[in-house]
Amino acid sequence: MTVALPKIDYKADSESDIEVMTIAETFIKLTKTTEHNPFEVHKIQFYFILVVTENFYSHYVDFKFYELKKGSVLFVAKNQVQHFTENFKNVKGYCIILNSQFLEQNYFMSQNHNLNRLYNYHLENPVIHEEEMGKDEFIDLVEKLYFEYTLPSNFAKADILRAYIDIILLKAERVKQQHAISGVKTKWLEIFNEFRNSLAINYIKTRSSRDYSAELLISYKLLNDIVKSTTGKTVKAFIDDFVVVEIKRYLVTTSLSVKEISYKTGFDEPANMTKFFKKNTQTTPLKFRE
Repeated sequence: MTVALPKIDYKADSESDIEVMTIAETFIKLTKTTEHNPFEVHKIQFYFILVVTENFYSHYVDFKFYELKKGSVLFVAKNQVQHFTENFKNVKGYCIILNSQFLEQNYFMSQNHNLNRLYNYHLENPVIHEEEMGKDEFIDLVEKLYFEYTLPSNFAKADILRAYIDIILLKAERVKQQHAISGVKTKWLEIFNEFRNSLAINYIKTRSSRDYSAELLISYKLLNDIVKSTTGKTVKAFIDDFVVVEIKRYLVTTSLSVKEISYKTGFDEPANMTKFFKKNTQTTPLKFRE
């Protein structure tokens, strides 16, 4: 029997696209969850913001633990694999959950708000620490967001919540822009995001760099220059790394055989997938799963 990775949908306690809880409230909710174990790997179908206001916490996202401290903010994107750790109950802070449709329509597909770096985990570290904010901070904003969320009055509540989220996301994007590699053009970031989105859909069909440049109606050289300037990798290396992560997700979070995973990730033969994986990770799929 194949055990699939739990996919956790957005389920707020209200009809809002935004849910805000303290970490203590979140922990209680997690302990009452019966459909999956939040302390084991699962894939989220929404966008998640974790803000630490006291103590230290380590959160698992896509095969890595991120160390958080007072003032740290972690941004976890839709489709990423994550799990909470036991120390979560000893930490103070806030959790913000955003409906994916709300975020994608208003921030990723909007002409007014363009989050090129935030939630772009192929480019950026998903954590912002307090010292990166300078004189600015998130904690005060998030506390005001929580106050509004828990306020009994519903008058204009949705609009006010969205206004606070707007400020939080744009401030986070500003921090990412300030600490990003200089010289990367905004237009290049937009093209890179188009390439990445296409890759996420089509990597099973093709891993050819030239196929993606043709789809974007640009030359292979330009696409390679764009990817190298934003990630430090060639197009081919970026595609290979992307596919490796997808294979790892299947290996760690399902009981699918190597043969089944090879077909699901676009390989004609399991031997070819094993060779590809070993070349890029220096280990075999089965050893990585262990």
